[in-house]
Amino acid sequence: HGSNVRGMETTATFLPASDEFEIHTPTVSATKFWPGSLGKTATHAMVYARLCIGAKFHGVHGFIVPLRDASSHALLPGVTAGDIGPKIGYNNMDNGWCRFERVRIPRTNMPMRFVSVTKDGKVTATGMDKAGYVTMMELRALMVFDSRDCLAKACAIAVRYSAVRRQG
Repeated sequence: HGSNVRGMETTATFLPASDEFEIHTPTVSATKFWPGSLGKTATHAMVYARLCIGAKFHGVHGFIVPLRDASSHALLPGVTAGDIGPKIGYNNMDNGWCRFERVRIPRTNMPMRFVSVTKDGKVTATGMDKAGYVTMMELRALMVFDSRDCLAKACAIAVRYSAVRRQG
C-alpha cells in the first residue's frame, strides 16, 4: 500500500468469542511487499491492518504477528512469505513479501497505547488524534530539508566538472 493508508486492504477482525484478532490479506494487491528481513529471517512482524469490529472499521492499526516457528523457523499456518530476490544494491538485506490467510493472534498482540480494544470489543481512543499526522509531516519536511544537501553536492560536482572538461 505504500503511503496509501486509505487503500489498505489487510484486515484485523476482532473475534470476541476467542478474544483474538484474525489477520487476513484478502487480495494479491494487499500483499505486504519489501519489508526488511521478512524474506528469510524475521520471526515476527508489525503488520498494519484495518481494524474491524462487527461491521464497522476503526482505522488502520499495528498488530504484532508471529511469522515463523521459534524452533524450526518454518512459516506458521496461514502465513505465506518469501524473499523478493536480487535488487539493485543493498542485496545483503533479505527484503520480502508476506500474505496472511486468516491468521489468529491474541488481542494483546495489538499495541494499545493510543487505541485499545476491550474483551467485549469496545474501542477506546486515548491521546491526541493529530499526533501521528504531525509526526508524518515533520518527517516529510525533514526529507525535503535533507535533499538540499544532496542537491548542493550534485551542483558542486557539476560546476567543477564543467570547469575542467575540455571539448575536443
